Amino acid sequence: MKLNGTLLKSTVIAALVAAPMAPVMAQTAETDGATEQTAPATEAANFSEAELSSFIDAAMQVQAVQQDYMTRIQETEADEDKQALVQEAQAEMTNAVKETDGMDLETYNEIGQAAQSDPELNQRILAMVQTRQGENGEAETKTE
Repeated sequence: MKLNGTLLKSTVIAALVAAPMAPVMAQTAETDGATEQTAPATEAANFSEAELSSFIDAAMQVQAVQQDYMTRIQETEADEDKQALVQEAQAEMTNAVKETDGMDLETYNEIGQAAQSDPELNQRILAMVQTRQGENGEAETKTE
C-alpha cells in the first residue's frame, strides 16, 4: 500500500509540473506569438528560489482548477457546453496564476517551458514539490 502511495505522489508531482502549463501557455501564445519560445534555455537556471516557489504555488492552484473542471466537462454532454467550460477553466487557471504572490503569467510560462526543456531545472522543481509534500503529507503517510 505504501508503494501505491509513493507511485501516486510521483505521478501527481509529474502532472503538477508538466500538465498545468499547456492551457495557460496556449492562451498566452495566442496573444504573445512565438516570442516566448525563443528564450534561451541557459536562462532556465537563473530562476530564483522565490520565483520557483511561487511557480509551484500557482501550479498547484492551476491543477486544482483543472481537476474541478475536468470532472465537470466529463459530466457534460453538449459540445458547446463543454467548450464553454473549457474557456471558463482557462480563464480561472489564468486568474489563479495572476493571483499568486510573486508570479505573473509570463514568468509562469517561462518557468514551465524551461522546466520542460531543462532536466536540471525540472529536477530542482520536483525536489521543491517533494519537500513540500513531505512537510504537508507526512501525517497522512503515517495514518495510512
